[in-house]
Amino acid sequence: MHIYDKDFVQRELPMTKQEVRAVTVAKLQLKPNSILIDVGAGTGTIGIECATYISNGKVIGIEKEEKGLETIKENIKKFNLTNYELIHGRAPEAIPNIAYDRMFIGGSTGSMKNILEHFIKYSTVDARLVINTITLESLNDTMSLLKEYGFKDIEVVNMMVSRGKKIGPYTMMYGENPIYIITVDKNSL
Repeated sequence: MHIYDKDFVQRELPMTKQEVRAVTVAKLQLKPNSILIDVGAGTGTIGIECATYISNGKVIGIEKEEKGLETIKENIKKFNLTNYELIHGRAPEAIPNIAYDRMFIGGSTGSMKNILEHFIKYSTVDARLVINTITLESLNDTMSLLKEYGFKDIEVVNMMVSRGKKIGPYTMMYGENPIYIITVDKNSL
């Protein structure tokens, strides 16, 4: 079930907007029994929405910021989720060494190389990785690393969303930050 931004408990940290979340979740191609690792969970909106699609699997959210942890906990409770496990820590050290078939990276704090190594080592043969970046530098670094590790068929989507805001009798469009959504399958290695 798609969750609108207004339905999430929101605090100080920025949230992945609903349109970007919808495309990101679609790119993950979740299965009912998927195990999703949500790296840099932030406010948890991606992982929480994914948890509503995973009936027999689970989401493991990794977040280092205390502010994010509290917001995620509130949203887990609000949406009555029993299939979301939250881990306080940095990736890749905090990622459990278990088999998983989906990984989403929303933030890597400079550890993208090591997180990709974890994905290559522990994810299942049919695993899928989706990475959202905002800056051109992060996009460039991520693309270089994926190519260095031998990933083929790297898909990149650039999304730009504008929202209408009433200005007197008129509606003016205000743009959100453009987002790059990168998708690779492990079997393309």
